Amino acid sequence: MIRLDKPARLAVAAVTLLAACSSSSDPTVVAGSADLHAAHALRTGDLTAAQHQAIAQVRNATARFHDIKVAQDAGYTEQYPEGCAVSPDGEGAQAFHYLNPGLVDANVELLRPELVMYEPQKNGKMQLIGVDYVVPFDAWTSAEPPTLLGVPFMRNEPLEVWALHIWAWRPNPTDMFAAWNPKVSCEHAGAVTP
Repeated sequence: MIRLDKPARLAVAAVTLLAACSSSSDPTVVAGSADLHAAHALRTGDLTAAQHQAIAQVRNATARFHDIKVAQDAGYTEQYPEGCAVSPDGEGAQAFHYLNPGLVDANVELLRPELVMYEPQKNGKMQLIGVDYVVPFDAWTSAEPPTLLGVPFMRNEPLEVWALHIWAWRPNPTDMFAAWNPKVSCEHAGAVTP
């Protein structure tokens, strides 16, 4: 049996969560319980002034990642899941994810998301669309889920991971923190060059 150190286990858990989000048809894997999904039902117009301000800070902190090479230089080097993630239930897409394994731990830091997400464009370029935060269960000691901006992370029992998206760069008509965005597409994934 191969034993991984704790940072490696945390990175594997985050990667496994993303893979499940891209391929599972089981709604408990993607969205957690219906109650937790309802807790995430915050559309842009329903956000508080503090949430709007915090999301503006996320945009400011990640604006440099519009250039994917800058994101890669900052540690967002691992693409997980491989390829462009599309909801199996037609709820939209998440597109391409890039993980910074060095950020996967028990800390929830608004301006240091564990993942950045990109939508492929017709010209082969990648457009920054949002960020994703993950916390493995074994790194989280509280009985309550981690929260960010007053929103609880979604619990993923099979993968033992908490997760939360913020669609900072692409409006999401479902909600700001939803797992999938119907305004995101993988239509041009074949145009992306490595």
